[in-house]
Amino acid sequence: MTFILDTAAEGKWAMVYFIMGIVVVLAGWLIGSWVFGPWGTILIFLVLVGLLSYLYGMVEDLRARVSSLERKLGVSEEDDYEMSNEDIEAELERELAAIPGTTEENHGDQTKRED
Repeated sequence: MTFILDTAAEGKWAMVYFIMGIVVVLAGWLIGSWVFGPWGTILIFLVLVGLLSYLYGMVEDLRARVSSLERKLGVSEEDDYEMSNEDIEAELERELAAIPGTTEENHGDQTKRED
């Protein structure tokens, strides 16, 4: 439940930052064209390209760091998807057995409808 709320909050802030970015770019463009005339638009465009390139480089650096940390810690996303059905069923049974007060009879086939 908290994961859903965290994701919603991140989405909200992403939209706020997006709108703030648009407002800042428009204000910068107006000020740049007022101060530098026709060269102001080109100057703002060059600054934006530089900023986006810098941010792209930072994101790639962070991805490389996360990847190296995952390798050092032995975390791999690929291993989770290569489990056989028997392994998945065994893991689920272990998890159900670890929950107090549950039995296999209580968690039978949930797809069957009781008439």
